Amino acid sequence: MPLLSDRRCLVVAPVLSACLVGCLAGPSSALGGGPIGRAPNLREAELLKVPDSTRGVGFTIVSNRRDLLVESRVELNGAARAFDRLLGARPENAEIRLTSDEKEVVVTIRIGARAAAAFSLPLGREDRGRGRISSPAMRVASTVVLVMSREWLSDFVRELVPGDTSSTGWLARERIPAWLRLGILQSVAEHPIHERWMAQLARQRDAMPSVDDIFLASSCDAGCLARFGRVGTSDAANPDGLSDVVEIESGSPGDRAGFGRGRLPELDGRARYLASTYALVQFMAKREGPAYLRTLLTTALTGGDMALAIGTARSFSASTSDIDRQWKVWLASYAFPGGR
Repeated sequence: MPLLSDRRCLVVAPVLSACLVGCLAGPSSALGGGPIGRAPNLREAELLKVPDSTRGVGFTIVSNRRDLLVESRVELNGAARAFDRLLGARPENAEIRLTSDEKEVVVTIRIGARAAAAFSLPLGREDRGRGRISSPAMRVASTVVLVMSREWLSDFVRELVPGDTSSTGWLARERIPAWLRLGILQSVAEHPIHERWMAQLARQRDAMPSVDDIFLASSCDAGCLARFGRVGTSDAANPDGLSDVVEIESGSPGDRAGFGRGRLPELDGRARYLASTYALVQFMAKREGPAYLRTLLTTALTGGDMALAIGTARSFSASTSDIDRQWKVWLASYAFPGGR
């Protein structure tokens, strides 16, 4: 009899152990049957008979396709938080509708009482070799993020300067230096490639453009801004999303894959300029905060002295050589993100 009991224990014990581990693992693990362990939901891309909706920070999204709804909400929440961190203000409330059929999605946006131009995006197929960033839902989300960032910034500058009734969009605000327009836009429209850019610049500081070069109006021609302006328009040559813009310019895939401690491809041409404007605005924002960036924008919009406005910083002077030196020292910590 004792022998029989021992045998039963040998059989039952592993089963009890597995059950116990499954319970302790909880719903978020493979054993618990949560997101890690569940089979992929093949119906996420199914067209809904009745559109669903969800809210985020400063927006509501309505869509008849669940994967577009979820992915866009996640990415837009990130952009709205970046807007707040950068400028110290909540973005204007917006309603975004993503109406899909099997081949494309039509995007309509309303901000307050103002309707932005509608545009359509091809859905295409998921490129599994290039990761999540190339899924149809993520590509739609990256486009919506860029368009909403432009719209939010356009409204913000009109509110920043009392009496400004201009209907000019963010990228066409020529009084604001191109480096500041691009740097702020990219800082709001967060993208996975930005982390890679920071590492590339940090490891290649000797090849970086100087602050003097970045400030030159001739450093950014019409084509420099054009790609960002075409995304989310009816232009036949319109790229599919922000991921296409940065990949075309940088020649690098925009996925979140790690890039280790080895050598990274050198940024050159327009990609180096785009990365540098992003990094310079990040430096100014993290050193000086939202009030400083608002001062720069207000000064530019009202035709004030930009050098004087830049010189109001507490941690660096108006001297471009001083900014250049401190910026590159600050960037050094981004060379190997895993070690920060």
